[in-house]
Amino acid sequence: MLITQSKTTMPGTRKRTLARVVKIGPLSLKFVTLLIFAAVTLFYLAQTTQSATKTYKIRELRLQKESLQEESKRLEVEAVRLQSLKNISQGLENLGLQKTE
Repeated sequence: MLITQSKTTMPGTRKRTLARVVKIGPLSLKFVTLLIFAAVTLFYLAQTTQSATKTYKIRELRLQKESLQEESKRLEVEAVRLQSLKNISQGLENLGLQKTE
């Protein structure tokens, strides 16, 4: 389909079609520039927010890791202490000593 500038519809005559040149005026240029700036700003904010969220999550996981390491050390000490008490009880039995109340 041809879009023409002429209003006649005579068969057999060639009609002049509209030009496909896009002209951007100063107002349109400002609008496009503003849209590009807004898109870049939103992208920057999204990246910054995502980075901050991941940093917070990393810090939280490090604190959890430290807490679990401290708990592990505490449990190891408790296991050694209980093992020691068991060894003392067995030593008492081997020596034939009795517990006093």
